[in-house]
Amino acid sequence: MERQQQGSQAWFQRWYPVAYLQDLDPAKPSAFTLLEQDLVLWFDRQEGRWRAFADVCPHRLVPLSQGRLNGAGELECPYHGWSFNGAGQCTAIPQAEPGVTPSANRSPCLSYATAEAQGLLFVFAGVADQAASQPLPLVPVLAEPASEAGQAAGKPGRWTVQDTFRDLPMDALTVLENVLDPSHVPFTHHASVGRRETAGPVRLELTSFGPEGFTGLWAEGPRRGKLGAQQTVFQAPCLMWHDLTAKGFARILTVVYATPMRRGECR
Repeated sequence: MERQQQGSQAWFQRWYPVAYLQDLDPAKPSAFTLLEQDLVLWFDRQEGRWRAFADVCPHRLVPLSQGRLNGAGELECPYHGWSFNGAGQCTAIPQAEPGVTPSANRSPCLSYATAEAQGLLFVFAGVADQAASQPLPLVPVLAEPASEAGQAAGKPGRWTVQDTFRDLPMDALTVLENVLDPSHVPFTHHASVGRRETAGPVRLELTSFGPEGFTGLWAEGPRRGKLGAQQTVFQAPCLMWHDLTAKGFARILTVVYATPMRRGECR
């Protein structure tokens, strides 16, 4: 039982991507649920960064995601108009007597650590003070610089990226199990990226393995070697990617994050 509890707590000691930065509106707050924790995401104009708070006003427990960003660039509750700065401190109570300052100790919002990288907004699911001890789950090859020709053409990196997301009615682990399993591709994706007649053994050699994930090499690769070798990487608990060298075509990187929202639902 103790080991099971420790395993459950480990899920909260991680960073998770919650949205593409380009999809967030800096002019208004938005809601997201991470590991059954309701959050409000909002852009702190004063500090120039995204914030994540528990989506509940400490006054009367109203969802702050239904509020607005006021003229001072602070998060304003829709019920009584209490305002909160980027540190989660209440800065204004319209109903208070003149000269009365809100108590910083009695009325703070619960704040979560945030970070921006590779076009994503990440939130640390646990105690914010512990976030610095955990690395962001990033894909190192996406940071590789563009080729000389690409740099001459003004490309910021060597990759052409297509971003997409879906909120799915299934657990994050179910999604990861699916995308890590190349043996279903010839049948489930027949006539698109797969062919039934190319199904066969997947001889994946694990090159590293441990509590933080694994790396494996499928030397033959998909379609019985017609495309080239494929490397698979899993970073616990939410990130995986396939790195495929497609013969005569291109190097293809398939990256999947599975962010647990609540039981039976993930992004």
